[in-house]
Amino acid sequence: MSVAFRISCCLCRKNIPLTGDVFALDAEWQRRFPAMVGTLACRSCAMGTTWRCTSRDGSFVDGHIPVADGPCFDAWNHVSSPGTHRGMVQGHPRSGLIQGAGAYLRSVAARKDTVPEYAAMLRTVIQEWDEQHNSSGAPQSVTV
Repeated sequence: MSVAFRISCCLCRKNIPLTGDVFALDAEWQRRFPAMVGTLACRSCAMGTTWRCTSRDGSFVDGHIPVADGPCFDAWNHVSSPGTHRGMVQGHPRSGLIQGAGAYLRSVAARKDTVPEYAAMLRTVIQEWDEQHNSSGAPQSVTV
C-alpha cells in the first residue's frame, strides 16, 4: 500500500502540485541559496530563477561549484531533468525526508518488494535522519 505525501519546494516552500514535475537542484544552488530546505524544487523556482556561472571576463564567479558533467554557464545547467514526486524522493531520499516524504520513504524501506540494496541504503538514511532529529530534540541541519 502506498503512502500519500506532499513535498514542499526547497526554495519557495509551497507544496509542489501532485501533477507537477519535481526538479533536483545541485550544490551550486545550495551555495547561492543557503536558506534552501532540501534540494527538490517546483518548476517555477527551478526554471524561473536565473543567474550566470561566469563573470563578464568569462571566468567562473567566486566559489562556483561546477556541474559534474557537461556545460556550465547558467542556472539551468544546475537543474536535473524533471521527475515525478515518487521518483525524485526515492532518488534524493535525504531531501525527501526534509521536505515531507518521511512516511512514504519509511514505507518503501519496509516493503518486501523493494530491492534489498536500495532498502538497506534507505534504512541507513532514515536512521541517520532519526539520530540527528532525536538526539537533542530539535532539528539540526542536514547535509543533502
